[in-house]
Amino acid sequence: MKEFLNETLVLERKRKSEFSFMKDHISDRVLNARVKKKKNIFLEIPSRIKKTKKVSDFTSLDRIKIVVDGLIGDLSKEEICRKERISTEVYDEFKLEFLDAFKDFSKFNELQKTLASHNKELVVNNLGEEHFDFFQKFTDITTYDSLVVPKEKDLLNYSNEFIKISNIVLLDKINNFRQINKKFEDANDRLPMGGLFMGSFETFNSRVKNTFLCNVPVLNKVCRAFSFFVHRVCPKLPYVKKMYFSVTKGKNRMLSKAEALGRLVSCGFDILDYKEIDGIHYFASIKIKTPSYDMNPSYGPLFKMNRVGKNGKIIGVYKFRTMHPYSEYLQDYILKLNGYAETGKPANDFRLVPWGKFLRRYWLDELPQLINVFKGELKLVGCRPVSKRYFQDIPEDIQKLRLTQKPGCVPPYVALNRKSTVESVLDAEKEYLEEKIKNPYFTDTKYFFSALYNILIKNKRSA
Repeated sequence: MKEFLNETLVLERKRKSEFSFMKDHISDRVLNARVKKKKNIFLEIPSRIKKTKKVSDFTSLDRIKIVVDGLIGDLSKEEICRKERISTEVYDEFKLEFLDAFKDFSKFNELQKTLASHNKELVVNNLGEEHFDFFQKFTDITTYDSLVVPKEKDLLNYSNEFIKISNIVLLDKINNFRQINKKFEDANDRLPMGGLFMGSFETFNSRVKNTFLCNVPVLNKVCRAFSFFVHRVCPKLPYVKKMYFSVTKGKNRMLSKAEALGRLVSCGFDILDYKEIDGIHYFASIKIKTPSYDMNPSYGPLFKMNRVGKNGKIIGVYKFRTMHPYSEYLQDYILKLNGYAETGKPANDFRLVPWGKFLRRYWLDELPQLINVFKGELKLVGCRPVSKRYFQDIPEDIQKLRLTQKPGCVPPYVALNRKSTVESVLDAEKEYLEEKIKNPYFTDTKYFFSALYNILIKNKRSA
């Protein structure tokens, strides 16, 4: 609280006299913090038995000083009440009176100008004019209710009790946070619904581009592999990550764009926009809900996806990883941004890892689905298991047919040697499902060997 007032609320000595009594008192409290000393318990006894004072015993100036002591001083609420010989109820009454008066203060515009100048100066001096313009595009961050958090400062040190915070801007990259989700959750907690949250992050590719050894022809591959293992893999390994964070203090972690934005969405924010400036990605988001508090994001090479099964039951389908962690939270955002490609999958999907396209092309990522077959959740042949979001976009007649059958590993469009466009895939699924209902015993066998022939002889590949 002291740091917040010191950085944003303490007015200059040249301000008009109406602010002088508050300014001088706050400045003296912040700059000359008192050192707590142990007191002899016998010296405190007479003060304890003194008569408790009432509201009418204090002048308006006395009340203001008591409340300011509680907001920025070293003493707790209980200690102040003992010192001033008032009850906690009286203190709360003083505090409420002070906050109400502050909101209606006749010179509040003067305070707003001070904060506006301070916020812009912070952003421009730390980042630059272009970065300030990016943030300013979404809201006026120079207003008194916009909190700009400097580098090396903790969001927890700022209170929204004195002034309600509507927007938060973090000047430090989220790569430097030990607990990224915790920071996002703290921001979510301090913002009202519809409040804006803005900040920045550095991606793995941007980092290695600016690393000298990673641009040397002979050493570049070794350097990239080493950097990836140390700063991407180590922070996620169960036992190694303790040593990693002990050494690095959580600074300069490497993140992918998908992970950074996915974490943001998982913590209750909707992405408005992002922009790369000088190798750093800057984002603007809006609070739309409370965080998911998901403590089990998909990190490992094998993970489980929620898919729509028979009768609408949600099942966990196993696959080898082809996307960055937290990508599952960006499904709606990617579709809103780029829509579907002809293959029926999201277009221009930056969530894919470099080796993801290879695994998908040869269906290697779907081998773990055999686990679901053994569990009785999937068949060898059938309509591919899809997410609830994708299922909603399927025509209603095909939805009803799908719910009557288990999904499968080998999709009908491969067996029928159709194109992998959305229309072709849906037509193939409808044809298969109608045939399956008429001939439930031999349809899957027929489709399985047709698919095998198309893959081995006709070189049929996945999208």
